Amino acid sequence: MELDVLFGWIASALCTLILVPQIIKALKTRHTDDVSMFMLILSVSGNGFWALHAVLTQNIPLIVGASLISIMSIMLIVFKFMFDTK
Repeated sequence: MELDVLFGWIASALCTLILVPQIIKALKTRHTDDVSMFMLILSVSGNGFWALHAVLTQNIPLIVGASLISIMSIMLIVFKFMFDTK
């Protein structure tokens, strides 16, 4: 595996893990009042465009990472609608 591809997979894995603790906490506590909806919308939008860019450039690590981050951000948006008390 070439070094740039290896770094791409490492970066995608680490960036994808960013939202896992928040998802776990939201599921455990059933509380998402402190999670910013605007941040989640920006995350879905930005990572959606990264995924499109990755498809066009055939960058598999970026396709995987950006797609997973978008999916997890959408999950948190759903949790906000389900769990917010405001």
